[in-house]
Amino acid sequence: MKYEEAIKKLNEIMEKLESGDIPLDKTFEYFEEGKKLLDFCKKQLSEAEGKLLKITKSGTQEI
Repeated sequence: MKYEEAIKKLNEIMEKLESGDIPLDKTFEYFEEGKKLLDFCKKQLSEAEGKLLKITKSGTQEI
């Protein structure tokens, strides 16, 4: 899964949760899925930040 896909899915889950029209058990399923997607996105961002820091420290490109 790509970062952009995960963000899109997270937004869909948030809309469903905010609607308030879902049963409690489904709410927990969406919450759990959202948590996994959020963790994935955080990891992707952290890796991207590491790559950017490596580029800037090597002097090849300054942002």
